[in-house]
Amino acid sequence: MRILPGVLKELLKHVPTVLFEAVEWSVLASELPKLSRRIIQKEGFSELFDLQKAYLSPFQIHLVSEMSNHTIPQNNKQAAEKILTLYFAQLFSPHGLFLDLGPSHLEMNASGLNFSPSGLWTKFSPQFSDGITDIYDGFYLEDENLFHQGLIKSGLSSNEWSQSDRDELAQLFKSHFGASVTSEMTFDLETFKKSFFKVADFLLKKKVNISTDFLYLGISLVTMYSSLEKTQASVDVKKIYLEVKAAKDVSLP
Repeated sequence: MRILPGVLKELLKHVPTVLFEAVEWSVLASELPKLSRRIIQKEGFSELFDLQKAYLSPFQIHLVSEMSNHTIPQNNKQAAEKILTLYFAQLFSPHGLFLDLGPSHLEMNASGLNFSPSGLWTKFSPQFSDGITDIYDGFYLEDENLFHQGLIKSGLSSNEWSQSDRDELAQLFKSHFGASVTSEMTFDLETFKKSFFKVADFLLKKKVNISTDFLYLGISLVTMYSSLEKTQASVDVKKIYLEVKAAKDVSLP
């Protein structure tokens, strides 16, 4: 943690440290110079900003360079829905994703959600991206086989494990999602962190060498939760996910 860029160090305070133990050091070390260039020198920022701005516009999410009030209204379901839309839409984006979805980068107004991203961005590997999509599809479409397939494809589970171990990890992930498949959900960062820790601890015990993609996904989730917590709203997460998925299927080849 001592050698990480300051901005990233702040974000990772909320990500379980066991994740760092589960990422191969050589892989993490090779990522640090790249992250530093992106955060400090804004490497690749302009290109992704322009592509993502056009991609997110149909969702009433507007990428901006500056914001006027940095306000996320409390007890505002529409704001929470737009934050979730931003998170899910970026998962489907073919261009990459900006990782920091924290409150200082968001504001809600009459035209939608303004998002002023930092230089912290990534592009998931195709296999990890497909795996995460399968996990969400499997969960919200209640397709057990697809859910397990997603865990394996993303490198978080293995066909070589016993069925009980595969089931245990699947249950940890389902608990992590909460009751969002059957009811509206409110968001609490501390609850999320405890749930995420249980997943990370299990992966460490199983000696899973997770990819940096999963670490970056954790950053995106933690920062999203910190913003959603501020809205204090209950949201139909399944509905938002399926709406974004349907819009993606229409707009992307």
